[in-house]
Amino acid sequence: MQRLLITGISGFVGGHFVDFMTRYHNTFEIHGISRSKPAWDFVPPTQKPIDTYQFHQADLNDIPKIQSLITEIHPDYILHLAALSSVAESWKTPVVSFMNNTNIFLNIIDTVRLNDNAARVMSVGSSEQYGIVSEKDLPLFEERPQSPENPYAVARVAQEQLARIYAKGYGLDICCTRSFNHCGPGQSDRFVVSALVKQFVMIAHHLQEPVIHLGNGAIVRDFVDVHDVVDAYRLLLTKGKRGEVYNICSGQGRSILDIVTMLSEIFGVQVQVHQEQDQIRPIDNPRIIGSYQKIQRDLGWKPTISFEESLHSMYDYWDRRISRELPMSR
Repeated sequence: MQRLLITGISGFVGGHFVDFMTRYHNTFEIHGISRSKPAWDFVPPTQKPIDTYQFHQADLNDIPKIQSLITEIHPDYILHLAALSSVAESWKTPVVSFMNNTNIFLNIIDTVRLNDNAARVMSVGSSEQYGIVSEKDLPLFEERPQSPENPYAVARVAQEQLARIYAKGYGLDICCTRSFNHCGPGQSDRFVVSALVKQFVMIAHHLQEPVIHLGNGAIVRDFVDVHDVVDAYRLLLTKGKRGEVYNICSGQGRSILDIVTMLSEIFGVQVQVHQEQDQIRPIDNPRIIGSYQKIQRDLGWKPTISFEESLHSMYDYWDRRISRELPMSR
C-alpha cells in the first residue's frame, strides 16, 4: 500500500481530504503532520474517519523532527496543506506569515531532496498570486504573470518558485496549484463566506440583530466547494503533470454583497449590511475569477457542486454547531 503524508492535516481541507479518501479512495496508508490533533466537527459522528490515518504531532519548523518523520514514513506522496492561510492575518503579522509559509515548505522539499526520496509533492498555492488584474484579463489562466499584492500572496509566489527550482534543479517530482477561494462546512469564520453564513444562522437563532457585518462588499471572488477541491487534489497528486501549475476554481465570480443577497433569498431573512472599516485591507484585488480549462483538459476535472449547495451545507454546519452551544449561551 502506498503512503500519503499530509501536512496541516488538522485543518479544514485536511479533514475533508481524509474523509474523502477514506470513503472513496481507501488505497493509501495516510499519515498526517500538524501542531495540534485534528478536532474536525464537520464530519457526522457516524462517518468520522477513525483509525484510518496515523497522526504525528510536530511543528514543520522543527527541521530535525521533520527529517526524522519523513525518513520514518518514507511517503510516496506528500500533500502540503500546512500554511497560515488568511490574507487578513498576513497584513497584521507579515513577517510571521511570510517566514512560516516559505520555511515550512522549504523544510519539506529539502528533506525529500536530502533523503533521495522520490515522493510526488503537491504544493498548494493561491489565486492571490495573480494580484490585481483588469477586467480584460479575466478569467485568469495559469500563463498570466504573477503580481502579488499582499504578504500572504508574496509567500505563495515564493513557495511556487522554490517548487520550480527544486523540480528543475534537483529533479524533484512537484506539482503546484493556484487554488481559488474555498468554501464548505467546517471552515473557520475568519473566511468571508463562512462568516456570512454564520451570521445568518445567528440571526435565525435570535442571537444577532438582522445586520450583516462585513468588509469590502464590492470585491468579486471565485468560490469553489471544498469537496470539489479535495477531488482535484487527489487527481493532481496521482496524475498531475510534473512541474506544472493548475488553477482550482469554479470559473464564476460573485461579489460579497451578492452572496449576502443570495443568503437572504435562500433562507428568507431580510437584513441590513454594515461595512466594518477594520475589515478593509490596505490593498485588495477587486475581481478574481479563474479558468479551470487546463486541469479539465489534462485530468478531466471540473467543479460539480453548485454555490447554492455549498451555502446550504455551510448553513447546516453552523446551525448544528450553534445549536449545540445554545445552552451555554443562555
